[in-house]
Amino acid sequence: MSGMYVSLMADMIGVNLFPDAEVELAAEHGFGGIDLRLARRLDWLERYGADRFAQHMASHSIRAGYGSMLTRTLSANADEWAFAMKQLPRVAAMAQALGFTRAGVVVMPFDDGLDPAANRRRHLARLREAAPVLADHGVRLGLEYVSPRTRRAGAAFPFVYAMESVCELIDAAGQPNVGLMLDCFHWHCAEEGVDDLRALAADQAVVVHVNDAPKGVGVDRLDVRDRALPGATGVIDLQGFMLALRDIGYDGPVTAEPTHPRWVGMDHGQAAAETAAAVKAVVGLLQ
Repeated sequence: MSGMYVSLMADMIGVNLFPDAEVELAAEHGFGGIDLRLARRLDWLERYGADRFAQHMASHSIRAGYGSMLTRTLSANADEWAFAMKQLPRVAAMAQALGFTRAGVVVMPFDDGLDPAANRRRHLARLREAAPVLADHGVRLGLEYVSPRTRRAGAAFPFVYAMESVCELIDAAGQPNVGLMLDCFHWHCAEEGVDDLRALAADQAVVVHVNDAPKGVGVDRLDVRDRALPGATGVIDLQGFMLALRDIGYDGPVTAEPTHPRWVGMDHGQAAAETAAAVKAVVGLLQ
């Protein structure tokens, strides 16, 4: 039996509630876990109280999934990064108190101001600055590569955008608690296969996102802003993706990240119900 569990990141499906209400929504619709924007919600969580919120999660049988603890991307401007690092010890302490052992951050596939060598130096410096703080609180950090060609088209300075190149960046950083945030859409757009996943060690897979790609769109034209619920189109080989993760021993949260505009204005309960059903079906592919 797989140790994976279905987790809810509410704002990915257009739901924006306070964290206590997100826990209740997740429980109501059968999610096993919840992902939180811990850095963004830090002040709220500190006012609510870590012990109280942990009890709230436990009383609803909701596990910690993964948390956003840094900036959205490792390419954030200097002021944003400085603020994130200033509050990271508090964020990581909150994560530890609530049982969150996984974090994620995006590696952008280009930069308009830094050439690849300078951008690499910036990424390595930031990983070496942030990862030890997270490690001190038992948190692993997953890096998400962004592979669609449309995302880096026309960029002045392309950067890493595939599993192999991000793994090389991770190796160079030399931080044992840094691995991958794997999104099946980026895996698909990079034209990677199940063997690429099976070549990973279990601890290299930190966070998993699932979704689907629209039908009739060539891989060179796929856009991150148009991702469907997992299994909705059958374009992405979700069964191969999930079975490979199971085979390497991934045992963490599985979170839907659909970005289709269908979520705008949808009832929160309907959005959560549709998402839960879709991700449960994906996890069910492992049975």
